[in-house]
Amino acid sequence: MPRAGWVKPESDRRLSDLVSVGVLTRVFAPELVDEVIAQVGRTEVRHRSLPARVMAYFS
Repeated sequence: MPRAGWVKPESDRRLSDLVSVGVLTRVFAPELVDEVIAQVGRTEVRHRSLPARVMAYFS
């Protein structure tokens, strides 16, 4: 079931399909990504193999 307010993208391609994570980490510093994640209140509750920062690069 989709989330409220979710809109299906026009294309099934994502930015992460076209740009490597290495490029994304150079353009968007990890500290900046951590700050944005904290501002929107989506910090991780449990520590997993892939932290919230890494998931942000792939979303």
